[in-house]
Amino acid sequence: MDRKDESVLRVSSSFLLVAALASLAVVSPLRAVEPVAAAPASQLADGTWTVQGRAIQGARRCGDWLVRLTNSGGQLSGIVSLARSSVPIQKLTLQPDGTFSGTTRAGLVGSRHVRAYRVSGKFSGDTVSLTLQESMCPPRHGTAVRQATVG
Repeated sequence: MDRKDESVLRVSSSFLLVAALASLAVVSPLRAVEPVAAAPASQLADGTWTVQGRAIQGARRCGDWLVRLTNSGGQLSGIVSLARSSVPIQKLTLQPDGTFSGTTRAGLVGSRHVRAYRVSGKFSGDTVSLTLQESMCPPRHGTAVRQATVG
């Protein structure tokens, strides 16, 4: 290898090194921003939100309902209550933008048959807006304000 080839190799290696470092510098600031996007959901205050709705007139199987959501130490949980039955909301996930969703399982609670429900909505400050859906009734909507956890 002569000196000309060596200098081309050195310049090419230097160029590749600079290009690699520059690409890392461009990507690194983007990665630093990602955890910040999760801040709103992680800042959801501890408390309980109770959303209630009345029966739909003329729809015999679309009675009064209640959804209670609880946040304790960043862990969101909830129940759906209808008639004299309450079932836990499963797979309740809270997204960084404050939206959430979860489902209940169909089955028997005591001697009552309970249908499967889907709960979805959004937290905004101390207020929650949600939708309760299932196959036999139209979607039901409601809002509630957080009740602080005592203790």
